[in-house]
Order: sequence, then C-alpha cells, then structure tokens
Amino acid sequence: MSELETGFRIGDAIAMVRRRLPIVLAASVVGLVAGYLVFASAPTSYEATSQVVVKQVADPQSPGQRNDVSMETEKGLVKTDPVAEHIREELSLKGDNRAILARITVANEPDSLILRITFGGDTAKMAQRGADAAAEGYLMQRAERATSARDRALAEVQESIATKKAEQADLQAQFDAARDGSAEQSTLRGQLVDAQTEVDALEAQATELNRFDPASVGELTRKASLPSATTSKMALGKGVGVFGLFVLGGLAVAWLLDRRDGLGGGRRRIEQLLPTANHRVLPGAEGTSASPAEIDTAIDRLAVDLVAGGTAGAPASALVIGTGREPPLALAEELASSLAYAGIPAIFVLAGTSDRELRHARTVPSFADLVTAGGSLAAPAGLPARAGEGGAPSAPTALAGPMVSWLRPKGSAEAAGLLRRAVVESLVVRAGREKYEAVVFVAASPVRTAAGAALGQWVHRTAVIVEPDERSQAEPVAGALADAGVKVTEVVWT
Repeated sequence: MSELETGFRIGDAIAMVRRRLPIVLAASVVGLVAGYLVFASAPTSYEATSQVVVKQVADPQSPGQRNDVSMETEKGLVKTDPVAEHIREELSLKGDNRAILARITVANEPDSLILRITFGGDTAKMAQRGADAAAEGYLMQRAERATSARDRALAEVQESIATKKAEQADLQAQFDAARDGSAEQSTLRGQLVDAQTEVDALEAQATELNRFDPASVGELTRKASLPSATTSKMALGKGVGVFGLFVLGGLAVAWLLDRRDGLGGGRRRIEQLLPTANHRVLPGAEGTSASPAEIDTAIDRLAVDLVAGGTAGAPASALVIGTGREPPLALAEELASSLAYAGIPAIFVLAGTSDRELRHARTVPSFADLVTAGGSLAAPAGLPARAGEGGAPSAPTALAGPMVSWLRPKGSAEAAGLLRRAVVESLVVRAGREKYEAVVFVAASPVRTAAGAALGQWVHRTAVIVEPDERSQAEPVAGALADAGVKVTEVVWT
C-alpha cells in the first residue's frame, strides 16, 4: 500500500481492541451473563427414544416372496396423522397433529432395519410415554396397511376361486352329459383335472394369506427409558447469539468511541495530547477530493511555515517526523521541492534508513567528521530538487551546492553521530555559514527509533506527519514525543 492509499488493516482493528479492551471485555461479560440467562430461561425439555425393528412382509401378489423395505418410507409413516392420533389418545394431548408430530424425530443407521423414534416432552414421563406411543402407533399403522393389502389380495383370490369353481361345475355338467368312453368325455376329464389344480393352488394361496399375522410387520425391541432434562439446541443457539450480539455491540461502541476521540488516526485525541500544536489537514486527506494545485499550495505553505525565520546566517531547524516504520520521505521531498521553488536554500537530513532514492543526496559515514572537515555540506552541484526543474530561483552567490541537498547516514543515524546534540547544533551552524536558511531533519516514528525523540529537543520546530497508512500509530507517536519533552508545533494529516 503506497503513501497515498488508505484501507482497512487487521492490525488497526487489533490496536483498536487493545485500546478499548475494557469496553470489549465488559460487553463480553454482560453478553455472557445475558446469554446464560436466555439459555437458562428456555423451557426444559425431555427426550426419550424407543427402538423398533422393521420386518419384511410377505408379498400378497407373489406367494413365497417378501417386499423390500424402504426405510425412508417407513420414517415418513411414523409422522402421519394416525400415529399422531394414537399419541394424543395415549397422552391426552391437546393441539393439532402437526404440533404433536413436531415432537417426533426418526433416525436409522444406513443399511439397517432399526428405527429410533424420539419424542420430546415437557416432562420425563411424557417423553417416555410419547416415544412408546409413537412406536406403537407406527407399528399399528404399518400392520393396518399390511392387513389392508392382504385383504385386497385375499378378496381377489377368493373371487378367482369362485370363478374357477363355477367353470369347474360347468365342465362337470358337460362331462356328465357326454357319452361314456367318447373322445369328448376324455377331453373334458383333462379340463376338469386342470381346473381342480388351479382351484387347489388358489385355495393354498388363500390359506397362506389367512395365516398373515399383523404383529409380524415389526417389533418394539426397546421401550423408552425415563430421560434426564435437556435443553434444546435452539435455546443454546439463542444464548450464543445473544452473547455474540453483545460482543459485536461492544466492538461497535469501541469503534465509535475510537472514531470520536480520534484514536487510531482521528484528530480529537491527538488535539488533546498536543494542545499547543497547529493541526492542519492537507487537501485530499481522509478521502476528500482536491486538485493537484490545491495540494501543492498547501505543501508550499507548510514548507514555508516550517522554516519561517531562517536566514542565511542563522538557519531555521525543523524536524519532520512520521508515524510509520520509515521516515515520511514522500512528503519531505515535496517540501524540499517547495523550498527550492521559493528560493530558500535548505539542507535535508535523513535521520534514519530507507531504500528510497534521493536526488542530490550525499551519504555521510560520520556527521561529526562532516561538520569539522572542509568543503561544502552539499552534494555536488547540479539541478535543484525535482520540483525546481526547469526554472527554480537562483541560489545565493555563496551557495556552494544545489538549492536543496540531502544528507543521509551510512548505516544508522546513531552510528553516524546524529543522536549527539553537539553534532546537530554544529551541523546547523555549519549550514548557516554556507548560506543555507533551513536544516530539516526527517525521521521515522519515535516509537520505533530514538532519532525522532532526540532531534525534536534540539530543533526549532517539529512537525508530525500522520500518514494515511499509519493513522493507528498517531497516538503512540504523540505520546512518545510528549514523554520525551518534544514541543510539537505542527501535526499534518496527509
């Protein structure tokens, strides 16, 4: 994410939670209590389970064969109106069948003929009796259906028997009327035998159907035991939901307070921490629209204000300090360009490390040696800073280098001697002798490095640059500078 981009980051949310931890914890505790009360106040229910083994029934239309059992069909049979009526009669329940059937849960294992019928009751006894009644009602309903199928098949067989016997009687009459020993009588005798065989087969089938036992459709293998009290999953879900709502509410309140007070990048809290500082918001900050001309004008004004009062013999010193891991070089280069356009010779000193390429930059192994050695502070003469390309005002005659030059340490600022007050003051004096009117130090967040807090005590003005990606660090930076005794003169929101 670049310096000009903004967006949500998980780190910002975590930082907000840490800052408002008491609110979040209080909301969580209250939510936990409220969720428990909702859970505890839910009506206690009881669930009991009966177990039924479903048996295959002989196929009335195919003697000697048995029907396949569809367990999905059997589970649907449990939740039918006749079963609900039986439960109502056994338990003396009120309400419609749908309410009664809603208390029933049916389950079975794959490839198993065992049904587990669970009934939810208001009392343990009700659940126990309800589960047994549901199992009994199911077996009764299955037996009734099987009996009805048997009766229909038996009626068809008996009708066929009657028809065959009538045909047999007609054949017998023809046989008796035929002449003894004739071919006709021989034919009729064979037909009579066949008819009798068919009648015997039908009567055997009828006998088999009459042997049907309604109890063979299934068996209640395990009656329900007296259950313990349980709380429904819905009640548990409501309790968890209430807890979650309170936590979310706490986070929302924390966010609103964070936004109101300016924590995590807002201005109100920073204004409270730095009441004497001048707070300015650059055009285009916080998502507002602004033209390039408006942005350039605001940066020009900031640059001039930072080095106001500096002269060629007595340069102004300023610190530009960011809120991120790296110094705010993007804005610092814009400030350097503005000073070049304004004709204000300036030395910019990078008091930190960065991979960013800087124009007219000189790498300094030791600033202590630099201020005592001969020669110019500036980088070799060349074009002014990039904003001054093609027509920057001419530098003073005594200026040995470009209008704006950069000095950067070779290694850390501490190793290069920038954290020594005498070196910093000598650098400013040396810049004045070379006709520079401003020395601007650029440092990273004082929370991450010591350079910013140290330099802020030795310069005329300190500007905190609140970068869009690092708004959550604005308060820690302001607090660190205040603890170090640094007087912040500008807070700039980019």
